[in-house]
Amino acid sequence: MDWKENAEKMYLGGRTINDIADEIGKSRQAVSGYLKTLPGYSAEKERRKLANKEKRREYKREKNKQYRISMEITADTMKQEHDIAVMLLSHERY
Repeated sequence: MDWKENAEKMYLGGRTINDIADEIGKSRQAVSGYLKTLPGYSAEKERRKLANKEKRREYKREKNKQYRISMEITADTMKQEHDIAVMLLSHERY
């Protein structure tokens, strides 16, 4: 099996171009140039883009959820902040 067949199999198997280039010992540009000539390359590239977009969306959704939970403001938290502010201000001299 020559490097081109190996690169095609690895790319369609989900490996990145950088990983493929490192493993087969060719430059990233050579691997990318060859893969662009394949008929299924565009479809695979689009599939990966959509998958990454969904991963980013899910990551952002999870981070926003964590942020909202940590920043949840309740009556108790407002009272605590108020008490702290009162203590700090009551020690100041004018």
